[in-house]
Amino acid sequence: MTEKVQSVETAQSAPAHSGAPTVWDIAFFIFLACMLVGVAWVGVLSHEEGSKNEITKRNGEAWVKWFKDNSEARMQDDYALESCAVSGMERRRWGDCFQEIMDNVAVLQKLNNPFSLKPPVFVAKCDPKDRESVGNIVLEKVVATPAGSAIPSVSSQLVEIDPIDTKMTLKLTVCDKGGYAIKVDEFEF
Repeated sequence: MTEKVQSVETAQSAPAHSGAPTVWDIAFFIFLACMLVGVAWVGVLSHEEGSKNEITKRNGEAWVKWFKDNSEARMQDDYALESCAVSGMERRRWGDCFQEIMDNVAVLQKLNNPFSLKPPVFVAKCDPKDRESVGNIVLEKVVATPAGSAIPSVSSQLVEIDPIDTKMTLKLTVCDKGGYAIKVDEFEF
């Protein structure tokens, strides 16, 4: 019985806990609230960056739509953009066609690179090491290789002096936030 009395005495001598939060409980709750705010902030930033990537893809899709819509029309004699029309008499070059497109096609004039807030630029390639390629467009001509080749086609950048007076296969790619390529489409123009 003396053992029972001793255990009751030790239980009574221990300080009673009132149930109110201690300093460490409050510090933990503050830390937890800061972490929740941080996670929410990271979510907002990720959404904004994802939206910028989507705008970049829509820029590429707008160019592809324009190319596809005008592919057959540019074969006609009365095509509005003379520099882009097919001609048997004179060489038409991509540089002249591009300039006329930018001067006359309102839909493409309004496009904006969401990362630089400037109009998108055609670049040679998407390169994660080159921050200038972020949000821009890569336009490549696709040329078939001779029959029997291991590689069916070769792609290279469409440059200003390239002739566009015949049907050609083009591939349009956009560069995402990290400078990595996102293929939009391959089509005939």
